[in-house]
Amino acid sequence: MKSSAKIKYKLAAAMLLSPALANSKQVGGMGNAETMLFAMNAIAILLCVWIASSFLLTLVRLFLNDRLLRTLIEHSASPEVISQILPKQTNLAELALKYSCVLIAAGLGLTLCYFTQPLGLHSAIILSFAVALGLLTYYLIRRRKSS
Repeated sequence: MKSSAKIKYKLAAAMLLSPALANSKQVGGMGNAETMLFAMNAIAILLCVWIASSFLLTLVRLFLNDRLLRTLIEHSASPEVISQILPKQTNLAELALKYSCVLIAAGLGLTLCYFTQPLGLHSAIILSFAVALGLLTYYLIRRRKSS
């Protein structure tokens, strides 16, 4: 897992630095439109590759965990050994709660951005705070549920 985190950090650094390295001549503060278009295309392609690889990795993990479980059951392993060897199952209800909190907050943030025109840096700040409030809401719901 640590190597995948390093890869993610390197990928994020490459995405942030690609517009600056792609074209050294800048027009104004943002660079020219061609550089921005290239950077956005690169980010979109990397995001699609990441989503597809995550999906395939999840499928392989599910298949191998099921195969390991069947093999352990065939060899009549004790339930304690099986629970120690196999990874813990994630609670789908908690995952759904987390994503719904974040997506609802992002939707409310985008709605607020729509009503506070013009779009710019303040829109990114509004959206960031909205997502942060969504995560805070999830944390508070989770903490109340666990106690």
